[in-house]
Amino acid sequence: MKTEKKSSDAVSPVVGVMLMLVVTIIIAALVSSFASGLADSQSTPPQLALKGIYSQSGGLTITHAGGDPVALADIAFITTPSELFGADANKFAWTIDKSIILNPNGKPILNATSGFYTTAALVSGDSLHVAHENCVDYSTTAGWQGPSPGVNANAQILWDGSGKSEYFGAYAFCNPENVGKYFYLDMVDPAGSIIARAKVTITA
Repeated sequence: MKTEKKSSDAVSPVVGVMLMLVVTIIIAALVSSFASGLADSQSTPPQLALKGIYSQSGGLTITHAGGDPVALADIAFITTPSELFGADANKFAWTIDKSIILNPNGKPILNATSGFYTTAALVSGDSLHVAHENCVDYSTTAGWQGPSPGVNANAQILWDGSGKSEYFGAYAFCNPENVGKYFYLDMVDPAGSIIARAKVTITA
């Protein structure tokens, strides 16, 4: 008479495989959840086209030429002479003070006293302006003439009447000799990364 013995030897491998599958699924779910949350927490940089017009007699106009709207509190405008001005052009980058940038109603987009924005966002088709008096950064006879801050004020900071005016004046946008040259107008985020760039030709 034979006695049958039940063996549990085959159960252990099956249970082990099942546990490994469960652990793998849980880890995959956690990684997926973390990656999704990380992606949601990172804002996508705006994509837009920027246009600039600069006239020595009329000032600077900045236009949103299409694309995403952008909060003015989250960006800055920087001007940099191109290589056409000279070998030191990059040293003359200048951040335009928002208190001299005017909205279509002629009011500064940023109230320098209160720190509040009179215009919250720049959307496609909108234009901002810097008046002529804040763009007069050069005079052939008297050096710096405009009220600070300007749109290219690095070109006048070190003028001291000791012969430096010729060097710094070469990088000034209002220098009549610079008509026909162009400078770069950049819109940058708080980290200094360029969101959009316009090549702006200087006209009389």
